[in-house]
Amino acid sequence: MSLQEIVLPNECTTIALAGGPYSNFGAVAEFLRRTDGLPRFCLGDIGGFGPLPDRTLDLIRGSDIACLQGNYDHSIGHGEKDCGCGYIDPVDRHYAQVSYDYTDRKTSPHHKAFLRALPEQILLVWRNVRVLLCHGSPDQVNEFVWESETSDGTLAHWLDANGVTGICATHSGLPWIRALDDGRFWCNVGVLGRPAHEDSARVFYGLLEFPHGNAVPSPRLVPMGYDPQPVAAAMRSEGLPDVFVDSLLGGRWTTCCNILPDAERQPRDRVAAASSPLEA
Repeated sequence: MSLQEIVLPNECTTIALAGGPYSNFGAVAEFLRRTDGLPRFCLGDIGGFGPLPDRTLDLIRGSDIACLQGNYDHSIGHGEKDCGCGYIDPVDRHYAQVSYDYTDRKTSPHHKAFLRALPEQILLVWRNVRVLLCHGSPDQVNEFVWESETSDGTLAHWLDANGVTGICATHSGLPWIRALDDGRFWCNVGVLGRPAHEDSARVFYGLLEFPHGNAVPSPRLVPMGYDPQPVAAAMRSEGLPDVFVDSLLGGRWTTCCNILPDAERQPRDRVAAASSPLEA
């Protein structure tokens, strides 16, 4: 995989991480407002699900956020036939194709060139620590890494294989953190593009905090409220399926959810379920 190395300044103590914007221009604008002044990174899948993909791409490219390439970005940038999301259920695949065909039609050529050129992974070098940013897993861009199905041993293997203290990802869409006994960590930062299947319209992003004097950074999940109504109105005017609007406003996954393991299938508060202290 193509890898971009970024060295963070020694004086930096906090960075912000966004997953899956999914063409949700409202959530992206709020994330950019809240994290203004911080180094910021997007872990891929800028388009899909939401309306007017150029509007979100304009916001992303007009900011100082560094992006890596998710499976959606690769497919849109290279003119593939589908999103390469990894869904296996026929209903999920149908709605994923509806979203992909719309996004492909509505993404301008200059934005497709931008998506095509993004690195597949970003390696952060932060003082004496290395943190890997990827989309799905270090091995596969569209791998679903679920909290209930992923052992500490699997996470330790990825951390060892990449020589890093932490790995941050987004593809599965549900935010969760796991800290290993040695202080290394995995963090799925969630996605900005749609709610986290908890019957709430809020979305999530991640922070890595590295105060001076600490040996390693600590991940934190931040729930973010925003106004989804303008995005929902644009979905309707663009002719996107009503079930997309229902999910955006109601906070429960209505499509592309048959991939969920049993333990993740029941909607629940992702803040209460997380294994690190979170900001309300």
